[in-house]
Amino acid sequence: MVEVADRSLADDQGKKLAGYARAGIPVYWIINLRAGQVEVYTGPDPAAGQYGNHVDYRSGQAIPVIIDGQVVGQIAVADLLP
Repeated sequence: MVEVADRSLADDQGKKLAGYARAGIPVYWIINLRAGQVEVYTGPDPAAGQYGNHVDYRSGQAIPVIIDGQVVGQIAVADLLP
């Protein structure tokens, strides 16, 4: 799941994040336009409604794309931000 956040940032980091975790969505990205970064959340705990892992990626970095536990590629943060 990917959200692009500017004015919706509080919702994306709050109720949407909790809802996606409760639904067991394995990976949730927030393209945070305010901070110029991509927030990656993994390891959902559906019972708690939260993610166990959170990493922020900034311009100059690449985000690994992981499918079924395997890195299948990467996406440059600069390619996702204006």
